[in-house]
Amino acid sequence: MVKKETLRVLDLNPPSLPKRHHVILKFLISFLLLGLAFRLFVSDSLSFFTSSVVEAPPPLVEETNVVIEPPLPATSAGDLLSVNESKTIPNEEISMSFNASNGECDLFVGDWVPDPSAPVYTNSSCRDIEAHQNCMMNGRPDSGYLYWRWNPRSCELPRFDPEKFLDLMKNKWWAFIGDSISRNHVQSFLCILSQ
Repeated sequence: MVKKETLRVLDLNPPSLPKRHHVILKFLISFLLLGLAFRLFVSDSLSFFTSSVVEAPPPLVEETNVVIEPPLPATSAGDLLSVNESKTIPNEEISMSFNASNGECDLFVGDWVPDPSAPVYTNSSCRDIEAHQNCMMNGRPDSGYLYWRWNPRSCELPRFDPEKFLDLMKNKWWAFIGDSISRNHVQSFLCILSQ
């Protein structure tokens, strides 16, 4: 009898000891998961509430100021007439001049060239341009950028004809997809079409 009583005292409830280890292990895993959740959700949202000053990185290329002068105006009415007559191309020649000698026109390879003709529209003549995207109203001092056009190297682009374009697009669906820069392009396109 003495042996049975000493065994019971030394036993220390062995079946409950593994259960205690499982509870402690579950608590540690839960604590680690809560810490990870806190790190992912709460610490990222704290950066929205703190104001931090972000310095711009130094420029990779040294900036230079380039001033583009607008083209000189014509001195007489005869000069204006000769400029306008030289820029007028009949419709038959437009389709031929658009295609290069090899039958293709790469619109992406070319240069910006001075264009003495007046711009198709200005910020004051088009009401579709929003105030926050109006360069002139927001303080742009020069207007020389209005007197340039894109000239592909392999062909000559005709001046955009809004009426012809609208006739070609009649009864067709359009979709304009993009961000705020694309929206600005759409606004500019609407200004060209409305002139």
